[in-house]
Amino acid sequence: MVIILLHPIAAIFVIVWMIRQHRWRQRGKLLKGDERKNAVHSHEKDGQRIYILAWVLVIGGFASNATYRMRTEGVTIPHAFLPTGAGGLHAGGGVLGLILLTYLWRKGREVKQLRDSGQSWSTQKSQHGRASDIIMLLIFIHAFLGFLWLLQILI
Repeated sequence: MVIILLHPIAAIFVIVWMIRQHRWRQRGKLLKGDERKNAVHSHEKDGQRIYILAWVLVIGGFASNATYRMRTEGVTIPHAFLPTGAGGLHAGGGVLGLILLTYLWRKGREVKQLRDSGQSWSTQKSQHGRASDIIMLLIFIHAFLGFLWLLQILI
């Protein structure tokens, strides 16, 4: 039980952090000068940390599910890593989320590189923001599917 609950508990913390990171778009418009530079630097560092945590979270989710399935269903390792039913949807959403988060992360790094080199970066910044909006919507759908899957497992 503890193994299977690690993923959703950790996910709640990461989702809250991602919501705070997403709010940067509103907060960033209000800042000027050194305060803005410090906030931008913090936003970039947090983005890097969230990206790494998302990978750990998804890998941890697959590992905890595989461990749970091997203990309760007696399946072999290859089969344990392939969730079925609602779990398959949730797992697929996790992989899709990593793909989208990688795109978001790369766009953020591209914005930083262009900004640091003095080139125009408004298009990449806009793409980064739109990707963030889409990811936030998908996170809530993904979390809901995970909640349904958790109920299915626990009941």
